Amino acid sequence: MQAKKSLNANLILKRLKKALQINTDIELSKLLDIKPNTISTWKKRDTLDYSAIISICNLYEIDLNKILSEKTYSEKTDNITLNNTPLIKREIQFEYCLGNEDLLNSLPQYHFPFIQSKISRAFEIVSNNMKPTINANSFVVCEITDIKSIEENAIVVIISKTKGLIINRVINDSPLENNFTLSNDNAFFRNTTIDSEDIKEIWTVKNILIRI
Repeated sequence: MQAKKSLNANLILKRLKKALQINTDIELSKLLDIKPNTISTWKKRDTLDYSAIISICNLYEIDLNKILSEKTYSEKTDNITLNNTPLIKREIQFEYCLGNEDLLNSLPQYHFPFIQSKISRAFEIVSNNMKPTINANSFVVCEITDIKSIEENAIVVIISKTKGLIINRVINDSPLENNFTLSNDNAFFRNTTIDSEDIKEIWTVKNILIRI
């Protein structure tokens, strides 16, 4: 599951070069520490390494909203509402799970055109338990939800009171009313169960910003 095609790779790369004040793909490839032909592949396939885009924007203090927005700010109309999605990188996930109320105010927040909810998060994935669907180091962009609204076999990020941040498919096949099976796409990992009382937050994965 990739970001929707409305995020055109050529347009994003053009905006990024403009923000970095460079003109060529070769210059951009050096800044991203990738091979020049990788950028050519991105353009051809209309896909990107969004983790690299986010990192370079953070490094050079570039407003990622201006890079990823479906329209430029001059093209937006008054009836378009921007969502602000905090980026929860691996380094701060433990603190996030502890419920630090001031943490969100200090995080970079981005607008993703494919997000409709006013409450959203982008989590960096640490484990390969959902590989090949989601690889470690990718980001998942999520909308807030509750356990009763989860569709069968949906991929979710759960903030657990006892286990911290976990990402799994949720399957309601337990004989106990409040227990749910957490299924992994990687056969190396065993499925487990979770009690709904152990869930602090639950987020539905809407898009995966894949790391190529």
